Amino acid sequence: MRGHLLALAASLGACGKPQASDEPCSCSPANTSRTKTVHEDAPMDGQSLLARLRHHRNDVAQGKNPRDIKVADDELRFAILEFCQPCGEWVKDRLTIEEMYPLGKLDLAARGVCMGLVLTDGTTAWGDARPRNCR
Repeated sequence: MRGHLLALAASLGACGKPQASDEPCSCSPANTSRTKTVHEDAPMDGQSLLARLRHHRNDVAQGKNPRDIKVADDELRFAILEFCQPCGEWVKDRLTIEEMYPLGKLDLAARGVCMGLVLTDGTTAWGDARPRNCR
């Protein structure tokens, strides 16, 4: 019986056809939010996203309370979900900010985009969670 359940689970897992990485990206995010957040007077744009990512990095570096960082990260992830629309499926429930954005490039960034940073030289550095075919 257990073997049958494992075989069934394996066959069901094979049914979903993930988008191949060589297929063109089927979604272009708006890179702007329609709603304000608790901490901002205006909807989030690329500049305010960059500021919030830098704030996150500084909180982690200063060793702030991990629970406080987690709460702020959850709020930021919800804001990013709105910022990425209509491509919100990229922002999964358990993604960390570090998976969404290449935080090592923050000092070179001019603004944020959905799951990436536009650098001062005009190139874009993508986070690991953004689909490869959408870079």
